[in-house]
Amino acid sequence: MPSPKPYFAGKTAADFRRGVNFAYGGSTALGPEFFLSRGLRSFVPVSLANQTAWFKNVVQLAGSEQEQRKLTATLLVMMGEMGINDYLVAITGKLSDGEIRTFVPHIVRAIRDVVTDVIGAGAKTVVVRGMIPLGCQPQMLALFEGTGAAYSRATGCLTRLNDLARLHNRALMRMVLDLRRAHRGTAILYADQYDPVAAIVLSPRKYGLGDRPLAACCGGSGTYNFDSNYATFCGVAGATTCTNPSKYVSWDGIHMTDAANRHVAGAVLRSTMLRQTPPTADLAS
Repeated sequence: MPSPKPYFAGKTAADFRRGVNFAYGGSTALGPEFFLSRGLRSFVPVSLANQTAWFKNVVQLAGSEQEQRKLTATLLVMMGEMGINDYLVAITGKLSDGEIRTFVPHIVRAIRDVVTDVIGAGAKTVVVRGMIPLGCQPQMLALFEGTGAAYSRATGCLTRLNDLARLHNRALMRMVLDLRRAHRGTAILYADQYDPVAAIVLSPRKYGLGDRPLAACCGGSGTYNFDSNYATFCGVAGATTCTNPSKYVSWDGIHMTDAANRHVAGAVLRSTMLRQTPPTADLAS
């Protein structure tokens, strides 16, 4: 399948006939006003509220309300892995663990609002993606290197950030179950990304990867090949690149490589999504 067209790259219904991508680099689940109320500033002034508005703009291109609902009923809506940037804003803002954890219900509520909106627009199949192990991400590992943070003996990942990711995912799963009870005729699926990533970090060779699962393929230098100052961030002049990305979990310290994504996608399709699919009669109702 071709990659969905970025929202800002299309204008007509024909432009988006093979899908549309509303992702925006650095965007958060929560709006800028949420962070300002806590003395913080988000990376970009774009949140899920903006992306929901863009979704509605594209649906309206279908024409009449009847045509719009006919279109949305055929869609596979992928609710992205939202929340990482929200937590990163809080982490770089030097909030305590307790303060950061108070963000969880707000972020999950923002995700729930989007899912509710797309279901209200007529969507029948929605996948909500869980969060990866934050403490295994090279960006986070480089940020906390030398600070005395606690690490897992088995993986070398940051314990506090993986605990935060698990807390987020548990709240997200409860939200998905609540929505499934409220919308019996809609397939609302939770895609677990935490366990597949944790598995390849723990045993990379088992999945055909190399022996540096916590280092970025493309980036700077040091233990995690990631520059916390972004001076040699992937794509910047002087950035180093590994010879074989297929042996790495992380491409640039933030996003995974094709090899890692392939494993995660396969794990989701084999287990989580298939196990949670409602009965055929329910789907047809």
